Amino acid sequence: MKQLRISDNRRYIVTDDGRPFFYLADTAWEIFHRLDEAAAQRYLCNRAGKGFTVIQAVAISEINGIGAPNPYGHLPLVDRDPARPNNVYFRHVDYVVDLANSLGLYVALLPTWGHHVYWDGGHVFALKTNESPVIFNQANARLYGEFLGRRYRDKGVIWVLGGDRPATGVEPVWRAMAEGMRAGDGGTHLITFHPYGGKSSGEPFHAEPWLDFNMNQSGHGRRFNDNYRMIETDYNRTPAKPVLDGEPCYEGIGVAFNGLNGTFTDYDCRIAAWWSVFGGSCGHTYGCSAIWQMWEPKHEPLIHSGTP
Repeated sequence: MKQLRISDNRRYIVTDDGRPFFYLADTAWEIFHRLDEAAAQRYLCNRAGKGFTVIQAVAISEINGIGAPNPYGHLPLVDRDPARPNNVYFRHVDYVVDLANSLGLYVALLPTWGHHVYWDGGHVFALKTNESPVIFNQANARLYGEFLGRRYRDKGVIWVLGGDRPATGVEPVWRAMAEGMRAGDGGTHLITFHPYGGKSSGEPFHAEPWLDFNMNQSGHGRRFNDNYRMIETDYNRTPAKPVLDGEPCYEGIGVAFNGLNGTFTDYDCRIAAWWSVFGGSCGHTYGCSAIWQMWEPKHEPLIHSGTP
């Protein structure tokens, strides 16, 4: 696939030959962790057919990503050590990335969900045990980042650090991971940061040379969330960088994570998309509560899933 870069005016994403690229993503956080090859093919063919250009996915997932194996019985790390990635696990990641690329889809690849770097124990999606899921430090984050950079150097991927957690106090860990990825892939891929709800990558990292474009998360807290204001804030930062809403309200999720408040509908999702794009974003992300977690009856839903 053609590699992506930032446009000369620093407002958009383009292919390496200068053609406009619109980041239209679907949220599939659990695809590597929960789908086998056949299910991944069915899903990706569906999304390619609908005109999506990007699939957002996580290598070490939120839902017990270091303790529960993928459909083939493999864990991502040996002994929970980011410096020892499990090659056989990443063969399945390879398969999904290659399949997505063959269908014209880029993979916005999160190396890890954010709670493996930052954990305060009080998030609404808290683990059912008191064991901290934090496994990353500066040293192993750089090694892991370099491993991923080398492995996917020639693939159609976009690096997305973060994973829905604050960066406060762990900024050096994310910097180290970004440095590792740059060392591994030679700087051939764009990098951004997926922030906590209501926040932007621009708050902690806008001035960082590795941050190619900003991502904010307008989130799931209320209906008619004026995400265009978040887009405007990032659009006006200097130096200029593209911006998009990487996690607006998900279709089917309970408003403020509570089904008693009603659930977000396709109408809510369209509002978020129109406000974001006309606000100046370089793309937009769709999400469905059942799809992002690849929910099936055999899984306990992490949050209210609406219609499966």
